Amino acid sequence: MQKTLLIKLSIIAGLCVLFAVGLNMIGSVIYERQNYAESVVKEITQQHVDPQEIITPFIAIPTTVTPECQTQVPDLISDCAASYPSVETLFASQTQSAQNLKVSTDTYKRGVYHATSYNGEVKFDQNYSLDNQLLNSSNQNLSETSTVAIANQDNIVPEQTLTHWNKAKLIIPVSDLRGLATLPTVTIGKRELKATYPQATMIKGLTYVEVALTQELLTQLNGIVVHVPLSGISNINTVPTGQNFELTMQSNWHAPNFIGTALPNIKNFTQKGFDAKWQNQYLTMANNQRLSQCLSIPHKGCAVVSSAYLDTNRYASEVSNSIDAAAESGVPNSIRLSSFGVSFAEPNDVYLQTQRTMKYALLLILVSFGTFFLFEVIKSSRIHPIQYLLVGCALFVFYVLLLPLAEQIVFWKAYAIAASACVGLIGWYTYYVLGGVKRAVIFTATLAGLYASFFGILTTEDMNLLLGAVFCFVILACVMVMTRKVDWYKVA
Repeated sequence: MQKTLLIKLSIIAGLCVLFAVGLNMIGSVIYERQNYAESVVKEITQQHVDPQEIITPFIAIPTTVTPECQTQVPDLISDCAASYPSVETLFASQTQSAQNLKVSTDTYKRGVYHATSYNGEVKFDQNYSLDNQLLNSSNQNLSETSTVAIANQDNIVPEQTLTHWNKAKLIIPVSDLRGLATLPTVTIGKRELKATYPQATMIKGLTYVEVALTQELLTQLNGIVVHVPLSGISNINTVPTGQNFELTMQSNWHAPNFIGTALPNIKNFTQKGFDAKWQNQYLTMANNQRLSQCLSIPHKGCAVVSSAYLDTNRYASEVSNSIDAAAESGVPNSIRLSSFGVSFAEPNDVYLQTQRTMKYALLLILVSFGTFFLFEVIKSSRIHPIQYLLVGCALFVFYVLLLPLAEQIVFWKAYAIAASACVGLIGWYTYYVLGGVKRAVIFTATLAGLYASFFGILTTEDMNLLLGAVFCFVILACVMVMTRKVDWYKVA
């Protein structure tokens, strides 16, 4: 008699192992579909537009630097290196940025796959402080200024810098210029100017548009407004520069994932979406120093690496690869500026939800087989191993149905349809297996309660581990209560 019980338990354990192998195969299918979805999104970015990183506009002034020289006799200079070009930067003393973005999943599609895209306007309201003595000087013109080089008592002429103010540009860096439906407009004083693409790149590694600053415009830098019509995919990063930087963002997206090296100081979620505000003085000053040092390196020997990438989980490796690629292309020094922003994550990621659902799959099968076994022990029902196998297959088919349905419709609807189909099929079958309506209703209600409980656990992201542990404890307690009077030595 005990041998019969042992054989039955061994068969049930073997079926559980068999289904565990099958569930692992479904997991590999989910992983494959997820990778294919990511490859489709990457293909969309290659054909249309990438995630965007926008750097706060700043003024770049070309300079010519003559290194320090040793003189031997008057008017004869020796041991002097050749002059080289460099770039000086002038950052805004105050910047207020506003981003108003509309997010959609309908713009870019490939079959059942799509990319989350956004479009809207980025606005910068800036003030610059230029040296008043330089502007008001009657002895020098803003077209060019230079340091005065006089040899000291050791006949050493210090380094000389010639600043080409007539070539000053307002730089508006955008990581992927394909995301500009129209060129940005810049209002200086009462003049509205259209940005242009640079004829010759002044800054290595940056993609940007620019506005030439005349001598007249250089005297009106207290009120610059930059309007950038921007579109992108997946996420947007903003690099703060200047003295006082403040960013506010508004969007219709309900599930933002805040990314980067700083979280928003204020965030608010409403029925229409969310709004957030960033202000971080340390990151702003650090970016000023890195960018200034990079642009001052001779012969464009430094490149700026963008931090806008699709997959934030692979962020570090992507940045490392970009820096290595910059070094291989002849730019030994590369920097990555600190940024913050938003990833417009999918609130209903079907692959993540399906993977989380499968974590409870083996528990669902164990409880179902355990319920069958209790009917055998307590109600003296006779259930053949083939019937265990067929019920297990029906439970297994739930996960086969769930993934393709979830790719077509909302996840909770796919879950409800797949669960209802499987519960209905198993309920009908157990009517004949257990030999009565009452027993079939008890088993069907138990199975439906399991599916409903698992879905409730899945939707409570912050407490799913706690609820899962409590659920396992409750199931174990129920089994112990129902079998507390069973004499296992007499069970055939």
